[in-house]
Amino acid sequence: MRRMSSEAYFDFESELFAERDFASREIGLTDSQAEALLESGHYRRSTGFPYTATQYRRSNADGSCMHLVWRDGEPRLHRDLYDPHASPMSLYMHLTSEASTECAATCALAWSVVRLLAR
Repeated sequence: MRRMSSEAYFDFESELFAERDFASREIGLTDSQAEALLESGHYRRSTGFPYTATQYRRSNADGSCMHLVWRDGEPRLHRDLYDPHASPMSLYMHLTSEASTECAATCALAWSVVRLLAR
């Protein structure tokens, strides 16, 4: 696992920067690779889909983020175009473009709760 000297990214993270269509690319990691990401100190706890998974994100200078999803003992890494932790606008863009299904489901649930409370 060689690191890039200037940005301190692992080689497998850098693969996602080289992809033009990175939004649809996800790479599987070994447990030791995922642990190395967490030990780097660049990743922080996050949320996302699936909600039962353990998730972490790393913010990138270009406004995107690396998203580490640990589900069923399998760590996977992908890059999101918008980092939901960067700003409210970036969160909105992430929810409407990259997590639109989850956003719609959450809005439907919230609307149902409001209607039930309004009775």
